[in-house]
Amino acid sequence: MKYRMTSNKSLSLRAVLPLAILVVLSIACDDVTSHNTAVSQPDNPAATPAASTSQPAATTPSVAPTEAKSSTKPDIQITEAPSKGAGPDEVKTIAGTASGVDIAECKVVVFARTDVWYVQPYIASSDTSINEDGTWRSDTHLGLQYAAMLVKKAYNPPSKTRKLPDVGGQVLAIALATAK
Repeated sequence: MKYRMTSNKSLSLRAVLPLAILVVLSIACDDVTSHNTAVSQPDNPAATPAASTSQPAATTPSVAPTEAKSSTKPDIQITEAPSKGAGPDEVKTIAGTASGVDIAECKVVVFARTDVWYVQPYIASSDTSINEDGTWRSDTHLGLQYAAMLVKKAYNPPSKTRKLPDVGGQVLAIALATAK
């Protein structure tokens, strides 16, 4: 491509080059900024269907492990919440969706709240895998409220806790649902 340096009617290389650099840097900075934004936790955790909270993961994930990485934020939803109850005897299904992550690197951890939050369905088997389509399903003992946490595979949940962990680090997103 030829640029005429002597005419005022033609764009000079000196004018085009800084504009091209500015456009490239703007796109690169915008891409980095979109990966570093966070959504705060909802003010009303009892809202149904479950709201989710998310913060950026260390990598920019995608829903399926074979897809190219995308700029979506980690997100988890509870689409099926069990009824209200308590105790060690009755178990029902909790289910939902996860997105914005490489499912090969993540899992779901479910908690049910009665007097405190208890990891579900059992202390020794609290990991719930995420299907290729982003759906997940688990058994849970009944409670008054349910939480689903989208976490990295290395995350080791407590067996019970008074307060759920904050989103950040290995905890990528949290969804809450009140028992039906």
